Amino acid sequence: MDNFDQLLQETINTPGLLGVSDIDDERKQFEADHPTGPAPTLLGPVQPISDRAIQLIIAFEITSEALYDRLYQRPTWPKGKSGVTIGIGYDLGYVQAAQIGRDWTASLGAPAVGTLSRVCGLTGETAHQALQQVTGVTVPFSAASSVFQQTSVPRTTTETANALPGSDALSPDCMGALVSLVYNRGPSFSADGDRYTEMRAIKVDVSQKNFKDIPAQLRSMKRLWAGDPNAAGLVRRRELEALLFEQGLS
Repeated sequence: MDNFDQLLQETINTPGLLGVSDIDDERKQFEADHPTGPAPTLLGPVQPISDRAIQLIIAFEITSEALYDRLYQRPTWPKGKSGVTIGIGYDLGYVQAAQIGRDWTASLGAPAVGTLSRVCGLTGETAHQALQQVTGVTVPFSAASSVFQQTSVPRTTTETANALPGSDALSPDCMGALVSLVYNRGPSFSADGDRYTEMRAIKVDVSQKNFKDIPAQLRSMKRLWAGDPNAAGLVRRRELEALLFEQGLS
């Protein structure tokens, strides 16, 4: 079996595996069905995740800095239930205007943030129709990377930790694999139904410190997208998360 670093590089270099955003919106579906209000407030130190985990998330959000510069410096609409999206997977449809101001004013300035606030809370086709209102805003990679590292990753890590009591015992690689999972599927570890069977199992595994079972649960999730050529990237993402988790265990 390829190790994590080899498989991630192969994934980045394989045309068609990354960037199928209309398939890759399960978190948006979960958030639409389970509204939770404002994002968690970051108080005090946040549990660290590894650089490999950050590279994994970036790969599946924008592929690379070079591709970002070519395709994503302007706001986009990734289809499905998404809102207008900027930076590294920052969806304006699922945040409040005040949060956009806190997260982006330092990087983009107040006028740009004011423009982006017009599409705050808009999702689906409504967001698509509103996209033209904000395409004049440019988000350079330096700003996108800064907000991703300083805001999005800590916020999603906190969200993951809140959903998984006992996760403070995980290594940065292991925790990072689960943060990648939450970035993609939302903190759906208590959701009902067959679709979330493995998510619930991971919550039990973490609470019981049965960490060695978690890679098997990540791989079992592949059943949800198996056979769909448009979802090959999601299948690969689960394998990478499982490999990263195994690396963290060792």
